[in-house]
Amino acid sequence: MKEIRNIIFDIGNVLVRFDPLDYLIRTYGEDFKTIKLLHLNVFAGEEWKLLDQGLLTTEEAVARIEERIPEYKDAVERIMHTWETFLIEEIRTSVYFLEKYKEMGYKIYALSNYPERGFLYTERSFPVFKQFDGKVISYDVKEVKPGKRIYEILLEKYQLKPEECIFIDDTLANIKSAEELGIKGIHYQHSNQLMELYLSLSEDIK
Repeated sequence: MKEIRNIIFDIGNVLVRFDPLDYLIRTYGEDFKTIKLLHLNVFAGEEWKLLDQGLLTTEEAVARIEERIPEYKDAVERIMHTWETFLIEEIRTSVYFLEKYKEMGYKIYALSNYPERGFLYTERSFPVFKQFDGKVISYDVKEVKPGKRIYEILLEKYQLKPEECIFIDDTLANIKSAEELGIKGIHYQHSNQLMELYLSLSEDIK
């Protein structure tokens, strides 16, 4: 990997934990009807995708979801207006290795699908974001992974060569898109992969 100069991180479930279903189960217990409806209509609904793309405001998303499930109005409003404060948690091991890569001299970038309010809260709340040399976030550029344009925007914005980049993401489709552009991909599933990358990079700089 001697040609590698840049390490690109996805954010959700790579650097910060984002598990809406876990939250719903802890909140509603055995009430599977509520869990199912809120998961499908809020987190897996079309509105969330449009928030990622920056094509819908939170208020517009709330109105559309409440029209479908008016009996869950209070829950929808609480989730949609405050989700970032109780769903986002730093993954300390990932942050540790990001900082190690930075110390080794690699440039660090973020490339993530993220709604605006959630990203701005996350960026304010976790010091790791000061480590980034650059970032491209879906809501800001109106493009989402695995569409190739969002990768191209990152490469163009920071004048990066694909063959000099590694991209770490927890979604296989996103990794495949990166690889089709010539970026080396790591399908993130556990923190051991970050240790393996660290050891491999350490060998390269000996």
